[in-house]
This record gives sequence, C-alpha cells and structure tokens, in this order.
Amino acid sequence: MLLLPRVPCRLAASRLQARQTAAAKEFLPLRKEAGSKRGFFFNRKPQGQLLEIEGLESARDFPRLAAEAVQEARQELLGAEKRPALELVQALDGVSNSLCRVADAAELVRNVHPDQEYVARASEAVQEVAGYMGEVNLDAAMYQGMKAAESSAEFDDMSREARSVLHHMRVSMEHEGIHLPEAEKAECLQLLEQEQQLSFDIVRRQGQLHHASSSKAQPEGVWVSLAACAGALGADASRLPKRGAGSAEEVCLPTDSVWSDRILKTVPCSETRKRLHDAQQVHDQQGEEEMAGLLCVRQRLAQLRGYESWAHYAQREALFQSPGHVNQFLDSTWEQLRPGLAAELKTLAAEKEKLGLGEARLEAWDMPFLIRSCKQQSDQNDQISQYLSYSGLMKGVELMLSRLLGLGFTQEEPKIGELWHPSVQKYAIRDGERILGILYLDPFQRPGKMVQSAQFTLQGSKLLSDGSQQTPKTSLVYSLPVGATGLPLSFAITFMHEIGHAVHSLLSETTFQHLSGTRGTVDFVEFPSHLFEHFVLDADSLASYATHMKSGAAMPPEVRELCRHSRRHFAHFEASQQLLYAAVDQAFYACRPSAQGGSSEAAAEVQSHLRQTLSRCDHELDAPYNGNLLSLLGLSQPSKFDHLVHYGGSYYCYLFNRALAAHVWQHGFKSDPFGSEAGERLRHMFRGGSVVQNLDVICSLCPGVPTFEAHEVPLGGLMQQIGGA
Repeated sequence: MLLLPRVPCRLAASRLQARQTAAAKEFLPLRKEAGSKRGFFFNRKPQGQLLEIEGLESARDFPRLAAEAVQEARQELLGAEKRPALELVQALDGVSNSLCRVADAAELVRNVHPDQEYVARASEAVQEVAGYMGEVNLDAAMYQGMKAAESSAEFDDMSREARSVLHHMRVSMEHEGIHLPEAEKAECLQLLEQEQQLSFDIVRRQGQLHHASSSKAQPEGVWVSLAACAGALGADASRLPKRGAGSAEEVCLPTDSVWSDRILKTVPCSETRKRLHDAQQVHDQQGEEEMAGLLCVRQRLAQLRGYESWAHYAQREALFQSPGHVNQFLDSTWEQLRPGLAAELKTLAAEKEKLGLGEARLEAWDMPFLIRSCKQQSDQNDQISQYLSYSGLMKGVELMLSRLLGLGFTQEEPKIGELWHPSVQKYAIRDGERILGILYLDPFQRPGKMVQSAQFTLQGSKLLSDGSQQTPKTSLVYSLPVGATGLPLSFAITFMHEIGHAVHSLLSETTFQHLSGTRGTVDFVEFPSHLFEHFVLDADSLASYATHMKSGAAMPPEVRELCRHSRRHFAHFEASQQLLYAAVDQAFYACRPSAQGGSSEAAAEVQSHLRQTLSRCDHELDAPYNGNLLSLLGLSQPSKFDHLVHYGGSYYCYLFNRALAAHVWQHGFKSDPFGSEAGERLRHMFRGGSVVQNLDVICSLCPGVPTFEAHEVPLGGLMQQIGGA
C-alpha cells in the first residue's frame, strides 16, 4: 500500500524540458495596495502559515509536522485491518491524505524555496514520511485485512471508486513483496533499496557531469580552433583555457555545455563540429554499466512481482496493457513518419551542399547546424514572439476556463507567509462563489530553484467527513528569465501543457484522494496536458487571446499563418526523435542480460541488443546519411538518457498522447474550441480524476466518432498537425 507516491511531483516530459525556454517580459502583479505590504513582508522573516498548512510557520516546523502526521497515522490505523471494507478504505485514504499534505508540500519546498534551511528541513520531512510508509507497506496484518475486505460481501456494494482504491492499495503492497515467501520478500526489499540507490546515483552522476562541463572550473574537454569559434563564443571565449597550435590558437570546450551546444548549432566549420561531436560520443563505460545494473535489478523485481519484464510491469494498468501493443503503435507511427523524415533529411543534405560544406550526405555533427540554418531562412519566430507573453498566456487560461468550462479564474491575495517567494502568484478556479481549486504559479528563474518545468500536486480532491469537498491545490513551476522581450512558440506550448495537468488536478471531485486528479497511469494522465497544447498549436485558438506585447493589437492573419508554418519545420524529424526515444526505452526494458548486473559483460549485452533491435530503422529509411539513424537523431548514448530511469517502460506515452490529443481535438474541439458543449464533456472527465482510466472516458469527448484500441489510435490528426495537410 503506497499511501505516498514514490515520486511526489510529476516532472514535465523530456520533450518539453529539452526546449529552450525564454521568459515573459512581465508577470501579473498583485494589486498595488498589496504590493508594498508584500515587499516589506519579504524583507523580513515571513510569519504565517506556508501554503496555509496549519502549524507550518518556520522551517523547523516541517520535521515536527511530519512526525505528528506519522504518529496520528499510527493511531488511526491501529486495528484498522479488522474494520469493514468501506471503513478500511476511508481510514487508509484519510491517513494518506494527512501524510501527503505534509510530504507533498515538503517535496515542493525542497525544490523551490530560496532559504536553504527550508530545503533541508523539508527533506527531513519527506524522509520521515517515507520511512513510515516503508513500515506500513510491510504490515502483514494490514495486507491480510485488505485481502479480506476485497473478498467480503460488502466489497461488491461499494462504489466503483472505493473498490478501485482498495484494489490499488493492495496491489501496491504486493509490489513491495508483502505476499511473497520470506526469502523472496527479503530479496525484493534488497532489490528495492538497490533500485533506489542506483537510480539516485545515475541521475546524480549525469547531473555532476553536466555541472562539471558547465562550471568555471577547467574540466576535460576538446580543443578546437578559436578562430572558428570566436564569433559563437563572443566574450565567453576569455573564460576558457587556450593553447597554441602552430600559428593558430585553440580553445578548450567542455563537451556538454551551453558553449558546445552553441558551437554545434552556429559554427560553419565542419571539422570543429566533428571534433566536438566525437568528444561527446566518447564511450562511457561506467554509465553503461550502471544502466545495465539498474536494468538487471528492475527485471528481477518485475519477475518477483509476477511480470514477464519491467516493461510489462510498467504498463500493468496502462491503456496499452502490454509492450507488444506499444510496439505495434510505434511501428504504425514509424510507417507514417518515415516518408516525411526522408524528405526532410534530403532537404538538409541539399542545404549542406549549397553551403559548400561537402557532398550532400549528412553526418551526425551536421544536424544541429543545418536544421538551424534552414529554420532561419524561413522562420519568423521574432514576429510570433511579439504576440506571446506570460500575461497573454494567462489571459488564454482565463478564456479557456470561462468560455470552455464555464468557470471563473481569479488572482487571489495571499495570506501572510503563504508563499515561498514574492514572485509566486496565487489563483483560484471558481464556480460562482465556490472555490474549486487553488493554483500557485512560480514562473521565474532564481538561484537555488531546482526544477525547470514541473507540476507539484499539493492536495487532492476528497470528500471530507463533514460532507464538504476538500479543495485541490497544485503548483506549477517554471524557470523563465525575467526581462526577456517575448516567448518562443515552443514555450507557449510547454506552458499550456502544464496548465492542462493543473486543471485536471484542480477540477477533480473524487470521494477519495488516492485517484484524484493526475494520480493515475501515465498514458492516461498525459492526455489532458497534450490536449491543452492545442490551444496554442491551433493558430485560430491562439489568436483568440494572443495580442501584441506593446500595442495590444490582435494577432493578424499573416502571423497566424506563420504560426501554422513554424510548427511544421522539421516536424517529422522531431517526432521521429521522440519515437526513437520510445523505441530505445522499449528495447532496453525487453533486454534480459545473462551476465551479472552492473558488469562490463552485461553492459555489452545491452548495447548489442539495442543495436540489433533498432538497426532495422536504417534498413527501412532511404535517405542520404552516413552512420546510423540513432546517431543522426542524437540518441547514440542511452547511458545519458535519464528517462530510462524516470519513465522506464512508459516513455511512449508522450508520442501516443500527441496522436490521441490531435485526434480528439480534430473531432471534438477544432470546429468550436471554446464551445460550452465540448467544455461540459471535458469538465465531466476532469471531475472523475483518474478513477476510471480507459479510452472510453477520453473518446467520450468526441461523441459519434468510432472508438478504437490504444495501439490503433488514428494518426490522421497527428500527421495533419506535423505534415501541413
């Protein structure tokens, strides 16, 4: 019974995290009469309750509140296993709600709070609650009580939601090994510890390598011609090591840094780009062995849990239900993408020849430079950005909530001490006078902020004992540089993606918090966020709220057309990258190394398996390039693909939901994006949270359209979106 999720916050998709985000010029200010008061307040030590959590008035309150929540949970669950089925569910969900209120707030705070004491104390609170959950998950009496409740006569009389919650909790306990014989249970617990440690070590090492490459220290790097890079580096060249090379001068570039990224995209010299690319591809034996070790641990865990592979385990409650269906979807999508990808690669090869950079055959180190070159010739992003601002996007959110969903969206005056930084804003979604949900927006960069784009659920929906509905609360965190002149279209898409997650959470009206909002399987909960992207992707919808940053003028038809055209630039290439990421993920978790986990032999087996599985893509693609497609698409080092850690076995969900959302938009929203009938259907879906996680719920958004199985999702909407039809 995992009352507390292993990952309290839901990080944004890697496709979104990878985008270069720029900031809005401004953020929405609070009313003037509140501004001076808050300015004074944040110049002294905040007083009051952080996030309106009773008793959370200082950093040292976090561990105390966690300890109190654990103690109350112990008392509440004492003898709970003997209670009738519905009372047992209510007790478990109530305890989970109390624990998550502290732990989820602590998870947010340790990622975003500017005061390091808060960060440290919040981490203590997370560990306190997690430690208690480790005890509960191994409570044999509780497990037997849950099994008895599921087999009782009362179980069939309970609501579907109550039955689902009890089932999920019991299955979660089994995933911890509670039902296994003692020897296998001990092995399961040991493997869980290994998995957590390996996951932490892999991600930490990747972060350290990136930080070392980007720091002012002088890490190992690659020596390249200063003359070739001078224009791209500008004043930054003075910060880098230099040496003589005959009559020329060379500069040492860290291989994984903003400088290297800039060089690959902007320097015409092929030799310079090749040197840098080759340095980035240096064999990472330690990384490969750690990933192989994680794979072996997860495969054994899946086996102990009764699944064929980790991929089968990861998809146990997913819309696809099996890796075979996932691969069918990926194969079908590849068939659709392949002709457009080949055409785009031929365009890039012709550009290479036109620029005098060699014959019209592509190398991996050509791709960033040539894509940027082609986009610059036809892109008009500066014109589009003039109509995209943070305040404008917030107007779009208000428009969606009011016209589509029939709800109010108001900026609220925060209470003293409620917020963790003066730039954080508080909003409420209202149905008349009733507050349905609270949204905290933390939009801007600052020192110590640990995440770039994330949603943190702070409080789920829940029917309380007095008959009232607990108000859901969530936080969206971005990292926008203050003072930028406009937003790229890609950030606007990212912004609405995260708003989709938030609205799903905040409009949930479930009886239990366990399956409220986005607390469901990943390929289900990613749908609303991808659907909300279309309020930017659809140029006419965007024009409903996007106005010129300076003049306030509406977006003219020619800029709308630029938006339509801009999103299609090398869209097959980008979608193919996403598909290959998903294919690598599926192939990785289908591998069962015979050698010992974490050994060089196991790592070699994994690499060989990946090459053999994915090589067919090269045989099926008629395009002018050297090497293999994985390298060309920038995916040649799976050891650097940290989503194999975070989203193992389920990375496909992003491409799938792009296709699913495009289909639903085309048939349920495109003709009238803000229509009240479509909005009522969407609001009905949101009310259910993640209690019913199936395609029927999603397909109900476009009535009269034939339904389908997940692996047979229609691809017409996606191909129209990226292909310009």
